[in-house]
Amino acid sequence: MQCCAAWRNQHASRRRFFFPRPPAAHTGVEAIVDALFGPEAVVTAKQRPGLPAPAERSRLRTDSGLSAHQVADACDVTEETLLAWEQGTAAPLGDSESTYGFLLCVLQARRDGTQVQLPAPPLLPDWAALGSLRHEIPTNAAAQEPCRRCQELTTQRVGGRPQHLGTRCPGPGAPAAPSAAPPTSPVPVLRQRTATSASPTPTSRATQLRPPVRVLPYPPVQQRQYTDGPLAVLDATDTGLTAQLADGRVRSCPAGTLPDLLAWTLHTPLGAPPVRAEALPSGPLLVLTPKALTHLGLPMSAPTTAQCHPRSDHPLLTQLRTIGWQSDDHGLGPWMRLHPSTSDPACDSVHLAVTAWGALHHDTWQLPEQLTPAQLAAVLGQYAFRVRTPVGEPGICGHRLMSDLRPPRHRHATTGAVLTDGAPGALTTLTDPAPCEAPAGHQLAHGDTLADTDIDWWRPPTAEEAQYPHVVCLAVNLHHFADSNNVRIANGPARHFHHPAFDPKIPGSWLVDLSTIASHPRLPPAFASRGLAWHTTPALAYATLHGLRPQPVQAWLRTAQAGPYFNPWYQHLRQARLAVLQRLGLASDMDTPSLLAALDNLPSAEPSQRALLHAMHTTIHDAFTAMALPPAQPDQALLGTWPTPKDPTWRPDARAAITANARANLHRKLCRTARDGYFPLAVADDHVVYATRTPLLTEITETQHHGFRIGLSPGQVRPVTVRPMAWYQDQCTDAANAARTLKNSLTAW
Repeated sequence: MQCCAAWRNQHASRRRFFFPRPPAAHTGVEAIVDALFGPEAVVTAKQRPGLPAPAERSRLRTDSGLSAHQVADACDVTEETLLAWEQGTAAPLGDSESTYGFLLCVLQARRDGTQVQLPAPPLLPDWAALGSLRHEIPTNAAAQEPCRRCQELTTQRVGGRPQHLGTRCPGPGAPAAPSAAPPTSPVPVLRQRTATSASPTPTSRATQLRPPVRVLPYPPVQQRQYTDGPLAVLDATDTGLTAQLADGRVRSCPAGTLPDLLAWTLHTPLGAPPVRAEALPSGPLLVLTPKALTHLGLPMSAPTTAQCHPRSDHPLLTQLRTIGWQSDDHGLGPWMRLHPSTSDPACDSVHLAVTAWGALHHDTWQLPEQLTPAQLAAVLGQYAFRVRTPVGEPGICGHRLMSDLRPPRHRHATTGAVLTDGAPGALTTLTDPAPCEAPAGHQLAHGDTLADTDIDWWRPPTAEEAQYPHVVCLAVNLHHFADSNNVRIANGPARHFHHPAFDPKIPGSWLVDLSTIASHPRLPPAFASRGLAWHTTPALAYATLHGLRPQPVQAWLRTAQAGPYFNPWYQHLRQARLAVLQRLGLASDMDTPSLLAALDNLPSAEPSQRALLHAMHTTIHDAFTAMALPPAQPDQALLGTWPTPKDPTWRPDARAAITANARANLHRKLCRTARDGYFPLAVADDHVVYATRTPLLTEITETQHHGFRIGLSPGQVRPVTVRPMAWYQDQCTDAANAARTLKNSLTAW
């Protein structure tokens, strides 16, 4: 899907909040001899080849007095990934393997009082991260001191010691790439810290740490009220800030700084109740207009890559630290989540959308230009009411809505109290993909990948079809969404089997040869593979309808209890979309002529409602893309191979099953329509081109055995355009898929 790819490309920078590796001049002795170890003498020993056993990895870390978070931060991975390495359930690969192995070798030599030979990994560990704590609030001091890692002067303090904020030091000027050349001499490894170590004493540490000016606590969930609605659009006038609410009311806001604004927000009944009783409430959303940004003293320009890091010295983060708050692991950006440093981001958050930084980019929201704050609040309020409170681009909202409607049990991250009991059918297990299901770049990706893709096919017209004057293009409404409702998803890992018997009730991936199914030369093939290939369960289920008895050679199957996970998500968004269409003058009970006339008038309908319809379509389409996106945490952006993200709804296998089901249903409709002599000329995902005698789509949809029906519901079709047959023949001359050309060039709806 083109819109999904565009959305992912536009927001790639949003996911890559990291600091570059230190300059090569600082990756030697200076990088390792830091305040954690102290400058003691060393003796010599050789490096052990390979990684220690999983149990030894954990023992080396605990013997060194390091937390899992510290070691994970030093290796640029999440704590969950590090624990998986220590438990042996996952293995580091690529650069992360050499980085982690070198760090373990250093810890081993330090424990034994020996010296290690530097193996020159492509990416050295971030030794400064070993001295950081998860909830440390960085501060600033009056005097400059050399950073304990790069030796450049800084007023910034982490843990009371001079250090540049962020995981990586920015260094003087543009940071140089790390050197991959092996050193000429071994790097010293230090003995255990002694009583004479140069680390700060408790007294000096307390003196250096500056406590927050005031602590702003978040009220408990049970005490929150939502009478002012889910969001407020902040604008500035001559008299100060004003908050435009979604229902049209206006509140004055006496805040002059970001901390004041957060304090006002927590004492104002902003927010939204849970989408369903078992879910968590949604924190309030504050939309900052450019005038509000200036009034609060925040930069008009978006943060640089380094400033996006949650431990950077960006003015927004600096203000947050004065009240004991911080951003979540995704850091700063057009959309961000702010929460108390010692609280639970999942339920104790305030969301910010900064319009000057691109939060409501036209490509994804298509909002009319020059909306007033009241109009913007009204449109976003309708989206929040119909879908959920927006906390990111529409695709992110759609993905989060999945877990909103199938919420798992949740304990407060700080207190441990059970806040929600969860709903039946929730995805609670972090599930690794099978090697054939893993997206490119995932550490488990290996060998052949799934062959289930959308149809991308065309053919030249026959001599009879070439005499037809027209080609008509139709589009299937919400192609993948229509076929997600009955896809079965299991909450559990995949197990490997040899020569299993096919069972259409078990979700998974099967290695099987489906090329024996004959394909009509004027129809696209039912399956995008030849010979042995990996296919998901819906593809094999469709093959059985063609009389084939699949004999899988291998399979990765999820044998845990499975069910229609997407059913409540489908019903929720289907009703939301129909409600917006109703406001645009499109009713599901219209007869065909009235509906076609209303569709022709849609471009002149109210712009904000058309933008809302577009946002809902993007919510649905891009939610499937988000199910297989790379991790969004900044500490994994540099990895050559990345692990499974910390999200049970990250399921590339489910996305592949939906694609296979959508392809099967479209192919079935094409075959049914062909019984009346209408064969497609070209197919591209959800767009189909037919040769016709008239310029009317009804010539296709009102045949005796038609497989398509004009309508508004998911899976029904709508007319896209009509072109002359000569135009189609020109496309064939250029070896272009005409359906793809029309899909890419014409605006949907």
